[in-house]
Amino acid sequence: MKKIIFIFILFASQSFAQITLTSANNPVDGDENAYTVCDTTNIFHGSSGANQTWSFPNLIPIVSSLESYLDPALTPYAAQFPTSNLAGIVNGSLSYFTTSSTNFLFNGTAVPDFIIRYDDPQLYLQYPLTYNTSFTDNFSTHFSIGGNEHFRFGTITMTGDAWGTINLPIGSFSNALRVKFVTVTKDSANGATFITTLTSYKWFVAGRKFPVFEVNYTSTTFGGIPLGNSKDVIYGNAVLPGIHNISSETPENYMLSQNYPNPFNPTTNLEFGISKLGFVSLKIYDMLGKEIATLVNDNLNPGTYKYNFDGSKLTSGVYFYKLKVGDYTEVKKMTLVK
Repeated sequence: MKKIIFIFILFASQSFAQITLTSANNPVDGDENAYTVCDTTNIFHGSSGANQTWSFPNLIPIVSSLESYLDPALTPYAAQFPTSNLAGIVNGSLSYFTTSSTNFLFNGTAVPDFIIRYDDPQLYLQYPLTYNTSFTDNFSTHFSIGGNEHFRFGTITMTGDAWGTINLPIGSFSNALRVKFVTVTKDSANGATFITTLTSYKWFVAGRKFPVFEVNYTSTTFGGIPLGNSKDVIYGNAVLPGIHNISSETPENYMLSQNYPNPFNPTTNLEFGISKLGFVSLKIYDMLGKEIATLVNDNLNPGTYKYNFDGSKLTSGVYFYKLKVGDYTEVKKMTLVK
């Protein structure tokens, strides 16, 4: 039987508005998690504790990916994972999960001709989780590769180790919760054992289901001998607050529509279409070419989007809004009349 240890660490009374991770953070059928692997140069996870500030304003993207979640019954390996109520697909690989009001469990993976099914599922998240709470869990599986039996055992500990403000290219998020994950995995076959330790720092913010940022450190040993270390930096690209995806159908081309209403006072809608997953910039400029506001500065999935722009803090006049995606750039004019 799976054993989960819950620890609540008492700390001095503080007054702050802190988020708590709950089952609302579980992905559901139809969700998509877009993320970008970035250059790791000069990127460090920073300090733990209360009221921290972490700044990562200049991330250099390397490659973007998209994980889509769906009903396991729609996948070819559903019968192999009968307890799963959710599947995820990324780069052709399927993962299977069980979600509930108390946790988010990983049951295994499947690709053609190869399946790993966990006898004791791996805990991804346990709820409720907030600053200074911690959970520990064990997981295990065995599988065959080339006729050889492989056995995997592991332990994961997750701790809400910090909260504060995180600064990212899309803006700043106050009261962000950072969760530290330490996963130790032992893989054994034919008497040989590899031990992999993954230490991850993931930042969660209000209004977003998936982490907005991650720094991951991996080290591997064989028979007690170090084999190497690595670091990954992942930038979460969930759609920003204020942006509404009004159609998931992929447009044939990039497109920027005329705002409506126009003239406007004080709000107007800006619609644009994205034909490929990519980095999107949508900015507002005044008549002199001075940048007034950055509305979007992030990777977006293909689709059609609407941004409701509020010009209540601006004076009457003519403004320009500019969409840039890769080599595509388009500018349109709008008029604010108060």
